[in-house]
Amino acid sequence: MIAVRLLLVALLIVVAALGLAWVLTGQRKYLGWIGRVLRFALVFSLVAALFYMGERILLR
Repeated sequence: MIAVRLLLVALLIVVAALGLAWVLTGQRKYLGWIGRVLRFALVFSLVAALFYMGERILLR
């Protein structure tokens, strides 16, 4: 559970840094990177949730 929290904090830091880079430079490529990072985080969280549910079902 600690690993998930650390990954969440890392995700927030990355998104904040990319958002700040976009605000300071005005380059839209940073918005694209934010989108990719958030999509990756969403897919990762869905896979982790599926593994968790599978584990709970198998160990019942």
